[in-house]
Amino acid sequence: MDAYVEGYYEDPTLGAGAHQAAGVTCLQCHEAKIEDQVHEGLVWLAGDFSTDENGLLTTVGVRSDEKMCTANGCHDFDEVVAATENWGGEEGVNPHDSHQGRAIDCSNCHGAHQQSIMYCNTCHDYEVPEGWATPERAGDAA
Repeated sequence: MDAYVEGYYEDPTLGAGAHQAAGVTCLQCHEAKIEDQVHEGLVWLAGDFSTDENGLLTTVGVRSDEKMCTANGCHDFDEVVAATENWGGEEGVNPHDSHQGRAIDCSNCHGAHQQSIMYCNTCHDYEVPEGWATPERAGDAA
């Protein structure tokens, strides 16, 4: 795992660094269940996995949802909603209590292992937190 963890903690734009600074270990989010470990071992032995251009495993399909992020009292979602009320000074705007409800995963925006992205700005033009990326707007894609 060293190739994946290297650099996570030094990059202030990644959520992994904030978690590490708060004393949260990788295994507090990534529970090492025996059935998952057996499956991963079999996939590894069979060579049935995808890699990127650097030869690292791809993370397609890895999601963080409200259940994962509030587990063990890590984040209180009601507090998160309250803290982002009237986002960017815009009355009624709250990225954590949007018209999409709680149907979207936390990882749609929050990147623990990659740069966070202001998912709302796919359609809207809200304030983007420092260090975050702005997505390509819907309709701008060619």
